[in-house]
Amino acid sequence: MERGRIVMEDVTLDYRLYHDRAVTLRETMLNVFNRKTTTEHFRALDGVNLLVEPGESLGLIGGNGAGKSTLLKILAGIYRPTSGRAETGGRIASLLDLGVGFHPDLTGEENLMLNGALLGLDRAGMKKLVPEIAEFAQLTRFMDIPVKYYSKGMFMRLGFSLATAVDPDVLLIDEVLAVGDASFQEKCYRRIWEFRERGKTIVFVSHDMKAVSRLCRRVVWLKDGKVVLDGEPGMMISEYLESSRRHAPETGTSPREWGTREVWFDSVTIRNGDGVPARTFRRGEKLVVDAVVKSRMPGPVEGVVFGFSIHRNDGETIIATNNLEMNQPLLRVDGSCRASMEIVLEPREPGTYLLGIALTDPVKSKDYHWRDYFYPVTILEERRDPPLLLSGAVWKQE
Repeated sequence: MERGRIVMEDVTLDYRLYHDRAVTLRETMLNVFNRKTTTEHFRALDGVNLLVEPGESLGLIGGNGAGKSTLLKILAGIYRPTSGRAETGGRIASLLDLGVGFHPDLTGEENLMLNGALLGLDRAGMKKLVPEIAEFAQLTRFMDIPVKYYSKGMFMRLGFSLATAVDPDVLLIDEVLAVGDASFQEKCYRRIWEFRERGKTIVFVSHDMKAVSRLCRRVVWLKDGKVVLDGEPGMMISEYLESSRRHAPETGTSPREWGTREVWFDSVTIRNGDGVPARTFRRGEKLVVDAVVKSRMPGPVEGVVFGFSIHRNDGETIIATNNLEMNQPLLRVDGSCRASMEIVLEPREPGTYLLGIALTDPVKSKDYHWRDYFYPVTILEERRDPPLLLSGAVWKQE
């Protein structure tokens, strides 16, 4: 098969689930002979068809349990499909779990040599790569220390540096870029970008829609082990986020919608300042609400107030304002118009909040359209170094 090409034809993978837990060998044998062991099959992937051409950068999105990591493990050769065909051409490097393939009692350098051999590199070639890998991972001082003493971030840096230094034809990445400080994450993105520009194939799994949009030119949405949609990142991410909102479990405050609907929100998109649909935002990053507003009233409707509110999950209002209060232009809706709000938040308490939006006319005492507690958004704070400061410590003995 052509190097860097991925083919999956009608791939199915079933897990066997055991419902009788046997703690001892005696209980295990009794279950077998008494036929008390009950099992069922769980279908993790169900008839997946996928063709990735050499040089494509593919993002996999979907909720927990959708089959994303399972699909990557099949491509990496860790799992064999129950049925169907899955083939990957060329050398594969994978970042699926932190520290997988590292022996805890071996040093960083010894683990690199071992993994290099498993990837088909000879000892001399790997020896030349070790200094480069150590420097990129910022671990030069720690290469002669057993990796069982490494932090999760050190594991990730070493694993990423190894995977990208051996010049793979296919790079498989599963969420691990979420670990590490901001500067190292940026180094990782730059290196992946270089891989993409050199025509390497990348398959990237993440819940960070901004990262997916940034790195991938094509996105596949998985749900319950099946491909739901396959296409351009912006459209796929927008469809996925909207579906997640519609089917989200109830929080302490359920979404509610009311108003006369003489003027209403026909469509709403939440995106970041780069134009990418998003629900996660960092300090200082723009949260943009793009809306198509329509009217069923004859003639133009003047003086429409466009407002927003942000709430905790229990319904407590944190912020509420609108274009009238902020001395901004009011909307004029003549059949239809496009309107947007750009919001910049300074997080004092990072977390997930509920965004609501509204169209009103306080002069006429009209509530045209309210969408309250409607859009969950997560506000992140940058990592701090050090993350904690010691204010005091007391030891006592009675």
